[in-house]
Amino acid sequence: MNKTIQMLALVVALTTTTLLVAFKAPQGEVCIKVKNDTGASVTLHTGKGTAPMNSGAAKDFCMEEKSKLYFADKGQKGKLIVEFTADMNKKVIKLSDYKK
Repeated sequence: MNKTIQMLALVVALTTTTLLVAFKAPQGEVCIKVKNDTGASVTLHTGKGTAPMNSGAAKDFCMEEKSKLYFADKGQKGKLIVEFTADMNKKVIKLSDYKK
């Protein structure tokens, strides 16, 4: 019985640690969640590459402060969506608010 409790405590500790690490941004980076609620598939441009998003999908983006996220237009930067600032960390961005 004692070994079962110890094993359960270990599993809980590892799970908690994994979750905390997954949501912690590296120092100097800002992480936001982007939800594609536009009803269509879109492609975003991070300044370094593109990231396709299906309709209804959500993705986490962690970028350095002052980095910018754009809609992609034929693989190039299109309309600016947002510039990453420290106060945005862990916020949720809905693409429908920027697609206008």
